[in-house]
Amino acid sequence: MKTKTFLLLCVFLGFGLTQLSGQTIPKGAVIGFHVVNMTLNPNATMNQAMDFLINKYIPASEKCFPGTKLFLLSGDRGESKFKVAIMEVFESVQVRNKYYPSEDKPTPEAEAASKKLQDSLGDTSNLFIDYSTVYTDWIVK
Repeated sequence: MKTKTFLLLCVFLGFGLTQLSGQTIPKGAVIGFHVVNMTLNPNATMNQAMDFLINKYIPASEKCFPGTKLFLLSGDRGESKFKVAIMEVFESVQVRNKYYPSEDKPTPEAEAASKKLQDSLGDTSNLFIDYSTVYTDWIVK
């Protein structure tokens, strides 16, 4: 009985491990690193801001901007130590250009998606007094 249970467990583990795949960023994708400059409301904490970004902003943004995936980053060393950044991965240059064909020039589709995003998030003044980013887009070769 123990042998059968062990063999069955090995089969399930073997199958499960072959189904796992790591996250990869394909060639041709565009990665935007947006270093966030934020001023929090005096009644808000950094933990509340991080929770908002992870659990509300990122999922809502990915829904409003199909073809993108966002990740929250926390600076550990170097020039941006202790800062927060958002890594935005566009599936391709074409997807990025669908929203932003040139620097800081959103398309009507991007403007509509941004409005939908703001409407879904509601008033964020309880968390942020000011929020801006400095970014660079990188193309995966």
